[in-house]
Amino acid sequence: MEKDIENFDADTGKKIEIDPKDTEILNKKKIIHDKCGKEHIDKDKFSIFNHRKHLCHNCNEYFYADERAVGI
Repeated sequence: MEKDIENFDADTGKKIEIDPKDTEILNKKKIIHDKCGKEHIDKDKFSIFNHRKHLCHNCNEYFYADERAVGI
């Protein structure tokens, strides 16, 4: 598994460092975007670490989940 996962904040453009603990045990859960009601599923590099900030693939808006997780 990659040790340095690059994740850039869309608002600031700065790299966000991923805590290694967020890659050890994945918190896989169903994540729903409250605004549009659509389910969010993480893909590619976002499916290998827990995180709160997600991009809705339906309405193209960023949102925050209640807890750090991977959308399944």
